[in-house]
Amino acid sequence: MDLATLKSQIDASPLSTRSTYQRMYLYVSPGGAIDDAYAELLDASTSYREFFNRIVTDAEDRMSLLWAEAARLSHHDWLGYFTPDLSIEKIRMKTDGVPIQFGTGVMLAPTGSRDNIANLHVFNQGAFNAQAADFVTSIGGTFRVLDYEFCGIYGVYKSRGNVILETWEAEHEPQYKPDKNDTCAVPLKATA
Repeated sequence: MDLATLKSQIDASPLSTRSTYQRMYLYVSPGGAIDDAYAELLDASTSYREFFNRIVTDAEDRMSLLWAEAARLSHHDWLGYFTPDLSIEKIRMKTDGVPIQFGTGVMLAPTGSRDNIANLHVFNQGAFNAQAADFVTSIGGTFRVLDYEFCGIYGVYKSRGNVILETWEAEHEPQYKPDKNDTCAVPLKATA
């Protein structure tokens, strides 16, 4: 595919995503010519979606804004390109989000999905492309998430059935402290 074909396909794309694809087109074609870093990917592609999916799967520049935009629009699980400090997968929820407990209060962290199964990932600051996820809020203090006690300041993000905690400042690593009375969510698999 050539740059003109890419441009015409993007201009004919659905309105809901067209402006994002047009912005991404400007990233890959500064000055009206394809950037050398993306020329080979463009040659190997037959459609605009295939081209931008190739950018995500290439993952060489996975901390860039272009990669984040492409990851948001792709159907790939982009979190697999980053290594979390803690990951709890296949959490069966009885609520509309992963419960975060502050003393006697509870906040539900949204997952970005309507499914009743979610994943929780904890990353150090800058260890994943936060621009690819949706920022929800920041939380600070001592709180519990799925039998882990956290103490510090964290950013909370969501992305396609995942809750992501980004450690901004922590007094200590998350500590596993099971609570036998917790019935809000049941983790099936955890890796640290």
